[in-house]
Amino acid sequence: MSGKVNVKKFRKVLVANRGEIAIRIFRALSELGITTVSIYSKEDRYAMFRSKADESYPLNPQKGPIDAYLDIDTIIKIALSTGVDAIHPGYGFLSENPDFADACERNGIVFIGPGSNIMNAMGDKISSKKIAIEANVPIIPGVDYAIKEVDEAKKIAAQVGYPVMLKASNGGGGRGMRIVNREEDLEKEFNEAKNESKKAFGDDMIFIEKYLKGPKHIEVQIVGDNYGNVVHLYDRDCSVQRRHQKVVEYAPAFSIPETVRQEIFDASIRLAKTVGYRNAGTLEFLVDADNHPYFIEMNPRIQVEHTVSEMVTDIDIVQTQILIAEGYPLASEEIAIPSQESVTCIGYSIQTRVTTEDPANNFLPDTGEITVYRSGSGNGIRLDGGNAYTGAVISPYYDSLLVKAISHDRTFLGAVRKSIRALQEMRIRGVKTNIPFLVNVLNHPTFQSGQCYTTFIEETPELFELTKSQNRANKIIEFIGDRIVNSNNGEKPFYENRVLPKLDKSKPVYGARDEFLKLGAQGFMQKILKEDKLYVTDTTMRDAQQSLMATRMRSKDLCGAAYATNAFMQNAFSVEAWGGATYDTAYRFLKESPWKRLELLRERMPNTLIQMLLRASNAVGYSNYPDNVVKEFIRISADHGIDVFRIFDSLNWVENMKMPIEEALKTGKIVEGTICYTGDVSNSNETKYTLDYYVKMALELEKLGCHSIAIKDMAALLKPRAAKELVGTLKKELHVPLHLHTHDSTGNGVSTVLMAAEAGVDIVDLAIESMSSMTSQPSMNAVAEALRGTKRDTGLDFEELSELSRYYNRIRSVYAPFESDMKSPNTEIYKYEIPGGQYSNLLAQVTEMGSPEEFEAIKGLYKEANDLLGNIVKVTPTSKGRH
Repeated sequence: MSGKVNVKKFRKVLVANRGEIAIRIFRALSELGITTVSIYSKEDRYAMFRSKADESYPLNPQKGPIDAYLDIDTIIKIALSTGVDAIHPGYGFLSENPDFADACERNGIVFIGPGSNIMNAMGDKISSKKIAIEANVPIIPGVDYAIKEVDEAKKIAAQVGYPVMLKASNGGGGRGMRIVNREEDLEKEFNEAKNESKKAFGDDMIFIEKYLKGPKHIEVQIVGDNYGNVVHLYDRDCSVQRRHQKVVEYAPAFSIPETVRQEIFDASIRLAKTVGYRNAGTLEFLVDADNHPYFIEMNPRIQVEHTVSEMVTDIDIVQTQILIAEGYPLASEEIAIPSQESVTCIGYSIQTRVTTEDPANNFLPDTGEITVYRSGSGNGIRLDGGNAYTGAVISPYYDSLLVKAISHDRTFLGAVRKSIRALQEMRIRGVKTNIPFLVNVLNHPTFQSGQCYTTFIEETPELFELTKSQNRANKIIEFIGDRIVNSNNGEKPFYENRVLPKLDKSKPVYGARDEFLKLGAQGFMQKILKEDKLYVTDTTMRDAQQSLMATRMRSKDLCGAAYATNAFMQNAFSVEAWGGATYDTAYRFLKESPWKRLELLRERMPNTLIQMLLRASNAVGYSNYPDNVVKEFIRISADHGIDVFRIFDSLNWVENMKMPIEEALKTGKIVEGTICYTGDVSNSNETKYTLDYYVKMALELEKLGCHSIAIKDMAALLKPRAAKELVGTLKKELHVPLHLHTHDSTGNGVSTVLMAAEAGVDIVDLAIESMSSMTSQPSMNAVAEALRGTKRDTGLDFEELSELSRYYNRIRSVYAPFESDMKSPNTEIYKYEIPGGQYSNLLAQVTEMGSPEEFEAIKGLYKEANDLLGNIVKVTPTSKGRH
């Protein structure tokens, strides 16, 4: 030992990482009595690792999911403001960034790892090879400097001899690496390697070395203190790789001759001492078929697979890192490694990385919610997890690692058996995993004999003969749930054969769509604005059946009415037939394609404007989707037959509606900006949802280019007098048509529509009589008759509407089990403010749970939740989020 021992204990340490490794470090710190601090990106705000730290702080929300963890300035700012003594970088992200180590030092924070000078020397492959040559450590034939031009690369490759390996100087994890077998492939691979290196590591430095076919990948774990003492913690065999990324690792590397192992140990110590290495690090070697070892690189950080070294040596490497950073020498009582001889290797350990990758689909990472998680543990099994638990949502932003399963046994085959047993015990549902593939690897004779090499996976196709999980328990539960929800109890009822509406197909049809195609969106909507006639949107095919029967009506029955609807609605504005909940329900419950439904309706209603409901960035779902997904969805919807896009945001956030509105306008179709109605504008005590609130938002939407503005009263809160006041006020301000959507849950629906018509509303949503009222829209037949002969006459024929009503009345009985028990209007809606579709869904859910008698209390809780959330807008998406 050289130099004076200087120990400074840490009180608080920040971990600049996430997931599994963050939890691993928190646990090590906690055992040492040190307060832990986590940081997290906005994408990780619900991640489990946050809850494992004593304190947790958000990173810059303006940064992307990766960039947030690479933001040195913000991390240092959090560290200083929270008074941490040190930062542990984990692996990946900033763990090998010398600028980060320097930033810590400048701000008086200890970086738990080697200093920037060592990182610069050993973290760079070219620099580390030069130092290896000085330390008399064998390296693979090649060059020890970066190559910029492809001509130079060709010359060196010819000297070294093909095949050659192209490597990013600052690379890792297989990125920036290419194997080139022929000179004619070199230029393409060289340019790709440079581009990948530039994107991944910030520079395009590439070097070339001889490619060793089928070598073993062996690495040595070392630890060094601040006083020049270095020991190794034996070796690991990391030869089971896929595209240069490790899949299964084990310790020790027992299949390498003992003399070669000792040569690698000695070289590792010699190289570490040459560079003055401190803290934990890993030196990586390739061993060819003739058992010649070659140094390839050093990782100046903790490794994912450090666990197997801990198991066979019984040394906590992460705690050793922390204690070294505090200033303790290896020989101290705290670390207790007085010499190399004191480090013993006992038994064998295997680590398998369980990921959400699908081996049957080229290891494509899967995303979604984990619906079931049961781990496999027991004697000789250690689990290091970070993202695996029931309810966890696996995002596409980060590494697909769920949990590391580490086994330990006196024999290697014993460790293999323990690993297989633990993996087979695991139950992970909701996302695909690589468990069947891992089991195949562990069962393979080549693995069990320790003879795997780096291309073993690529050259062993039988590893991909996967045994799929039966998932019996989940299937039984889903079957029982489906029976309870979707089956009738008792004797199956008798239904008459379906009889389609009577229709004279010889009559010519000229509908709103024909006029729209003639005048264009702007021209047609301005024509409506100037007319006295009250235009109607028929909601029977979408919101009416959603509100009455939980969107269960099949495409067959909807399409059965399509030809008649096309003819009978030629004087109407549109037919709302798609989007909203119909999309999800078609796939989930009806096992139908909503796209096929749209195509059939388009074919059978060529003269009718088909309208859809689009939930802004939620599209037709209940979660935010990436912009490119929403844009493409809008484009494809327009191509498949949508003529009118009604776009709304469940919280009336105009900013969230801008992109969908802009994209919908690009299609040339009619775009309707929508305001969700809440409160009561006729109430003098209303302070939040006032007339000014609605006028301001309507003008914002008009300014965005919307062809019309809709008032969407999903909770049936718009009273008749309020409708007249609201419509009258908006008509004075707007230069586009005004469209009203309401429900008849309170019994006031028809009155509300008539008062709105008196105030000048241009278009109203109504449902065919037999599909109207209650939680649905007001009766189209009733409104048409009330206005017949007036200047606001809808132009809809009484007999034709009756024919459609008779058709829907006949088929409605088929869907009776999905209807709510609401037999009469309910003015309690004004009190509880529950949207119509949500009211029927909520009642059905409460009944299914066996607590229908609790519905009154639940409605009260619903109102309390609304008040707690600040009286939010009443629409189904936000309502769904609250129960």
